[in-house]
Amino acid sequence: MIHNPFQDSPSDYVLNHHAFNAVGFLRDYWQQKPLFIKQAFVGFENPISADELAGLSLEPGVDSRVVQKTASGWDLQHGPIENFSAFGDSGWSLLVQAVNEHYPPAQELLRAFRFLPDWRVDDLMVSYSTVGGGVGAHLDQYDVFIIQGSGSRRWQVGEPGDYKTICPHPDLKQITGFTPIIDAVLEPGDMLYIPAGFPHAGETLAEALNFSVGFRAPSQAELISALADYALDQDALQQRFRDRSEILLNQDGTELADREPWHLPQQATQYCRELMQSALNDDALLHKVCAELFSKNPRPPLPDYPSEPFTAGAVVYSCNRYELLVKAVGVRMITTHHEGNLYAVIQGSWFRLDEHAEALFGVLCDMTDYAETVEIIEYLSSSFACELLAGMLNEGLFMLTNDEDAG
Repeated sequence: MIHNPFQDSPSDYVLNHHAFNAVGFLRDYWQQKPLFIKQAFVGFENPISADELAGLSLEPGVDSRVVQKTASGWDLQHGPIENFSAFGDSGWSLLVQAVNEHYPPAQELLRAFRFLPDWRVDDLMVSYSTVGGGVGAHLDQYDVFIIQGSGSRRWQVGEPGDYKTICPHPDLKQITGFTPIIDAVLEPGDMLYIPAGFPHAGETLAEALNFSVGFRAPSQAELISALADYALDQDALQQRFRDRSEILLNQDGTELADREPWHLPQQATQYCRELMQSALNDDALLHKVCAELFSKNPRPPLPDYPSEPFTAGAVVYSCNRYELLVKAVGVRMITTHHEGNLYAVIQGSWFRLDEHAEALFGVLCDMTDYAETVEIIEYLSSSFACELLAGMLNEGLFMLTNDEDAG
């Protein structure tokens, strides 16, 4: 098989195997208890600088906010914010979501966490904080790894519990009263793992950059909503509620049931439950729903549709006319088996894969922002591979361009 130049290239971010063992971590800590890892990354260098982060926060579509602690309390301002000097020299933090999607070099850091599936990763949040900066004690509903870049921060983590929630600002939810089971100062290259539901608080000791790798954890409501959306879109799950005689008639079936016409009996709820459970028992349907859900970015990429559609038969010719293949910001890509075949599912679109298309998929998945078309053409050696690339070009998730156009 042709090698993947992106996957096979050395990464700047490799977990220190002397400090962190993935197997032991998954067995003993993952989603069970927090862990402080000293020097998880040796010689760690910030994938983005504070100035670059501030500039990124001004870009359209970038979710950013500044949280500030003052003598009068807490304040939060949503970006874009152009004048950071107004916040002073201490007590504030700039937080920018999904930096991996808007600043391609930062994607390298996520590769260190591939002992967990790509489809579990939500985003890389980066924070810059001045001395005394933080967001207060709080709970997250997802697992997170916090990597210390430059500077230092003190982190405290407590046990799960029933904590009082306070909202010093409408967009800032905090808790009070937890006792730390971890109390550590993170220095460059150190890492803290915090499972969902464990209270934690960080305070900056020296001007700092922190990199938080958060993991996606859909709730029951989100999963049910995804199933309903899919069913409505595909005109599936059309079996309907039917009345049953034991509700309408008495036990002997000789007379009408003795109940008011406006009363909903418990048996009707049970029949609704059975109807819903039968939908969940459709394994093939449920697999498709989950595949599409995990292949879609909650922050949908902005497609750049071609002026004329590409065809699989002419996609090699099209690649030869351009120098670069560019990837849209935030594209999510997974593979899965369905009905005995391997498929790529990319932002909810399905493409059957053979060996050549699977190799091409690996390259497209591991691309950060662009690749030279000469590297892509060698993968276009089957109709499935050509259909995959043509489909992604037509979806506007990948674009062909020349070097001067990309600038």
